[in-house]
Amino acid sequence: MNSEREGCSGNAAATRGRISAVAASVMMLSIALAGCVPTATKTAIPTTSAPSATASPSSTPLPTPDPLIIPGCDTLLPLTDAKSFFSTSTEKLDEQDSLAITGEEIPEIAAAKSDASIAKNCIWGVPNSDGVFSASLGDISEADITALTDALVSAGYQGATDNNIATLEFTSENEVGTTATTHVLTGDLWILVTGPSVDLTTPVAMAMLDQVRLANPTRTY
Repeated sequence: MNSEREGCSGNAAATRGRISAVAASVMMLSIALAGCVPTATKTAIPTTSAPSATASPSSTPLPTPDPLIIPGCDTLLPLTDAKSFFSTSTEKLDEQDSLAITGEEIPEIAAAKSDASIAKNCIWGVPNSDGVFSASLGDISEADITALTDALVSAGYQGATDNNIATLEFTSENEVGTTATTHVLTGDLWILVTGPSVDLTTPVAMAMLDQVRLANPTRTY
C-alpha cells in the first residue's frame, strides 16, 4: 500500500517536472519569438518644397514713334500749286530750316517756337513786287498745342477743331494792306501760313498738311 503511494507520488512529481519544463520551454520560445519580431520602421514622409514665385512677365516697352519728317518746300507746295493759289508769276523765293514766325507778343508762340527741334520755312511771291506769302512748319508738343490754341483763341483768332485738327485764322490791317494768318495744329505738327488773305493761307496750310501726311504714314493726322 505504501509502495503504491510512493509510486504515485513519484509519478506526480515527475509529471509536475515535465509540466514545468514544458512551461519554461514555452516561455523561452515566446521570449525568443518576441525577440525575432522586426521593429516597425518609420517611413519618411516626403517633403514638398514651397512653389517658387513665378516671375511676372516684363511689360512690353511702348514703340518709339518715328521722327517727324517735314518735306522740302518744293514738295510741301509744288510751284504749279503755288501759282494756282497766288499768281501765275509766282516763284519760290527762299527756303530755310527754321521757324520764321512772328507774333512773339503772344508768349505761347515764342515758347512753342523755342521748343521746336524740326523746322522748315518757305517763301513764295512775285519777284520785284509786294506780292508774297510764306509758310513755317515745325514739330510741337501736346502741351504746347494746348497752350498755343488757348492763347490764340484768347487773342481773337477764329476757327474750329475737326478730327483733332485745329485751324485758327486771324486777319489784321496795317499801312501796307491786309495780313492774314492761319495756324494748323494737330498731333505733333504746327503749320503757320501768312499772306494777304485767309482765302490763300488756309488752303495752302491744308495742302501742306496733306504732304506731311504722305511723308509720315505712321501718323494719324
